[in-house]
Amino acid sequence: MRKLAIFSSSFALAAAAYVWLLSAETALLCAIVLIVGMLILLPCHTDPAKRTRIACGALAFGLLWSYGYEMLHIAPMRKLCGENVLLRATVCAHPEKTKYGCRVEAEAAGGTVLIYLNEDRSVRPGDELTLRAEVCDVSRGGESENLYFQSKDISLLAFQNEEAVIRVADGVPAKYLPTFWVQCIREQISKTFPEDTGGFMRALLTGDKSGMDYQVQTQMSVTGLAHVFSVSGMHVSLLVGFFMMLIRNKHLAATLSVVAMLIFAAMLGFSPSVTRAVIMNAIVLLAPILQRENDAATTLSFALFVILIFNPWAIASISLQLSFLAMAGIFLFARRIYVRTEKFLPESFGKRLLSTLCLSVATSLSATSLTIPLMAVSFGSISLIAPFSNLLLLNLVAVIFTAGFAILPLSLIPGVGTVAAWLLSWPIRFVLYMIGVLAGIPFAAVYTNSDFVIAWLVIAYFMFAVFLLLRQQRRLRHLAAAVAATLLCAVGFGFLSVPESSFLMFDVGQGQMTLLQSGNFTVMVDCGGENGDVDGETAARCLLTRGQSRLDALILTHYDDDHTGGVEQLLSRINVQTLFLPDISDDSGRREEILLAAERYQTPVYFVTRDISLEGYGASVQIWTPMAESSDNEGICALMSLGEYDILITGDMSKDSEYRLLESHSIPPLEVLVAGHHGSKHSTSEILLERTRPAVVLISVGENRYGHPAAEVLSRIEQVGAAVFRTDENGDIFIVR
Repeated sequence: MRKLAIFSSSFALAAAAYVWLLSAETALLCAIVLIVGMLILLPCHTDPAKRTRIACGALAFGLLWSYGYEMLHIAPMRKLCGENVLLRATVCAHPEKTKYGCRVEAEAAGGTVLIYLNEDRSVRPGDELTLRAEVCDVSRGGESENLYFQSKDISLLAFQNEEAVIRVADGVPAKYLPTFWVQCIREQISKTFPEDTGGFMRALLTGDKSGMDYQVQTQMSVTGLAHVFSVSGMHVSLLVGFFMMLIRNKHLAATLSVVAMLIFAAMLGFSPSVTRAVIMNAIVLLAPILQRENDAATTLSFALFVILIFNPWAIASISLQLSFLAMAGIFLFARRIYVRTEKFLPESFGKRLLSTLCLSVATSLSATSLTIPLMAVSFGSISLIAPFSNLLLLNLVAVIFTAGFAILPLSLIPGVGTVAAWLLSWPIRFVLYMIGVLAGIPFAAVYTNSDFVIAWLVIAYFMFAVFLLLRQQRRLRHLAAAVAATLLCAVGFGFLSVPESSFLMFDVGQGQMTLLQSGNFTVMVDCGGENGDVDGETAARCLLTRGQSRLDALILTHYDDDHTGGVEQLLSRINVQTLFLPDISDDSGRREEILLAAERYQTPVYFVTRDISLEGYGASVQIWTPMAESSDNEGICALMSLGEYDILITGDMSKDSEYRLLESHSIPPLEVLVAGHHGSKHSTSEILLERTRPAVVLISVGENRYGHPAAEVLSRIEQVGAAVFRTDENGDIFIVR
């Protein structure tokens, strides 16, 4: 390995140690020890000694640099922290909408702070914000969320307390022009492309996924194509290819390509994955001009070194880690796989095409070989169909990317750009359609909420390591067969481990989502939580891991978002046989949104206007009509029974409605009662508890400002002698019969 590669890799290792493992004081002590070790080795002139000196020096430099970065760049910002701080900051990016307003990046005290505003404000780079806010530090502490922000060079979060005063800038400062340009491009894309394809093009060309439905993003992840929206190597390479194709003079083309790449990276805020791609492509382009040899390991490690010089915390960026692991996999294995498979191709007219396909497959497999463990840990899924979907669609996506950039200048000519965008929208729709088809194939992906899948992943990589040590070409097909066989075993054991009858209350924070399963009979009551679509995806993955791709019934007690926020995502992933809804008023508009989603996914809808009963595989669910029609919360009740084991779910029903329920229905003694309205004092009344005498009360609750669960409710439950389990304390609650 070249000296620069040793130095760069050691520096990155030191940055990782500083960010994840070491305190500032310990890092300084380690740096001193490394410097002493380097000095001791100075008299030695052997190659191992030289490499060790370089490594020790780079490790010490990395620790000291990270320490200096924290003391000089981050520590001054920490002085701003407080509960009611007068904050003055300069906006450096366009705002992003949030559930309660918007958030915007701004510069203050020499660093970046992410400001959460209570309303959607129209600001642009260069504007000055003055406001009272609660400011907190997210640069240290080891929590993954903190590392996420600091990896993007955001050291503080600020939450607005009082009205913000905005001083509008006369113009956009020069240093913010790239950010302003990319926003103009995004707006131009939205104007030029049809609504159903504009979000795709914004994500593909600029990395802005705000216009993409969560359902489509999930399908991209399942099919292993999510990387096309993480603007990185593919996009930069296509940009370079565009200049190399237009300009015959290679030196001029290389120079212009480097300039274009730098502007492109600046527009995207020099995100780690883009920066890595720019540095590596620049080295490859400039090496012949500078008469330097290009070495893959050196190029990759040096790119990482440059990124970490500007922000050592960037090592914690998932996009950077995935980007570098993918490139490392390609460097290590792509040629080997291609050579070992290409020789089996028949000598025929189509051999060149087959060779190209082999190269694509080899590249795809190599890129994913090292990223799969990180994807499994970070996102909880492993795409099994990724090699096929990349082979089928990636080249078309590359064509769409290139054509999209060509259309942008045409969009300035009235009518011309619109027609070109309309034509390009058809291949985009084909890609989206195919992604939906591929994502719907059984076992297109497996999920790490199964211990058997985790075990398979460990075993598969152990076999992979053994394969590399054996270094025998013929073992490749044996490795593939062994990995496939162990995967089948993992999936099969996962199905066999599912209990015959069970009840599950998901931990979805301040929301509620429950699942009853008895044999192949599955019923879900409510599907919502703090994270909306993410919670719907959690439910879908739970079912898919159990071998269930369908639900017999999805019952929504009422239309509050914390009970329905994940419905659209669940319907997009799972075949729901019937959606049961209460025929009650809804001021939020969720009722209409759910009906539109049901129509889109062809899900039958049944409005509960009379009591009905569902049965299957020794289980039953009684669905009772709302006790009142005047309140949004007075929705459906469900009594789930596994034989003689009864579970009552009342949604957000009030005490008065609970009384009417007891008067109109015969409720047996309960084994489990799901506390109403997340433990609100206005639900789970004394009379309900005394009449039903539950053995266990479950409370689905998260961090909230309402005081849930109320002390009065906990006291009432204690008086009837029921045990209490809460999702905020116990996580997912699983009952097996």
